[in-house]
Amino acid sequence: MRRAGERTTGRVFNLYLKTSSCARIVIVDYCTGNLNSIKRTLDRIGGLSIISSQVKDVSAADKIILPGVGHFAKAMVNLKELGLFDVLNEAVLIKRKAVLGICLGMELMAITSEEGNTPGLQWLDAGAVRFKISASAPHKVPHMGWNRIQITKASALMKDVADQSEFYFAHSYHLKINDESDLLNETEYGVRFPSAVERNNIFGVQYHPEKSHHTGVKVLKNFIDM
Repeated sequence: MRRAGERTTGRVFNLYLKTSSCARIVIVDYCTGNLNSIKRTLDRIGGLSIISSQVKDVSAADKIILPGVGHFAKAMVNLKELGLFDVLNEAVLIKRKAVLGICLGMELMAITSEEGNTPGLQWLDAGAVRFKISASAPHKVPHMGWNRIQITKASALMKDVADQSEFYFAHSYHLKINDESDLLNETEYGVRFPSAVERNNIFGVQYHPEKSHHTGVKVLKNFIDM
């Protein structure tokens, strides 16, 4: 396994990883970063996506990607100030559109977070908690770099993704889920934590698929194709 921060060489994309889906995907822009890297990845595999903070675009989307890097409480404020809170709830909970949360986007699906003690979207019976690792432990916070996932259940999101695949992580908080049936991937970093979740049309990954080379591209393609 690569050490945290270790670079790899070689081609990131394989040409056969192309989608034929016509699904309209909106990457939600709520001022939290890493949007363009996701968009570039989707463009390269033929995904039809836009970056938008407009309510009408989110409402019209077939599928939604909720990215994010930053502070939980600030992210929730941004969603509400942009008028996105209600339209996301309608799209996901009422219209049952598929949504993929990435990193902070996955954490926002929780009931609440220790980062600001702020209510989240409350789509999952879970809380976002900070890594509790002793100062003398070899693991440092934030968790940054490559780490392995254990796939805990069958899922369309994990099609052709091998168990123990490596993904790129960059986070200080993680979900603590109360319903084990939501667990999709698990990762070890001083403690075992959920690195991906799935509940019906709701998907979340703590890692960054757009930074995880070939295997990460597979996850994004699977989301588009499902």
